Amino acid sequence: MSQWQYCAIYLNDVPRGSDAIDLLNDAGGQGWELVGITANNLAYMKRQVVAPAPRSRKTSAARE
Repeated sequence: MSQWQYCAIYLNDVPRGSDAIDLLNDAGGQGWELVGITANNLAYMKRQVVAPAPRSRKTSAARE
């Protein structure tokens, strides 16, 4: 089963000279997917939690 992280970005807090689309694109580049935007400009984002790869156990044959 997939696990998700969630975050919210308040688009009214975008610094002057910046664009909300640039902020959302930056978040997308970090793996965040836009779920929706509310009427008060709150963007909800999600991304899948990736479990770390299990460590492989080295056997004596692998060391030779």
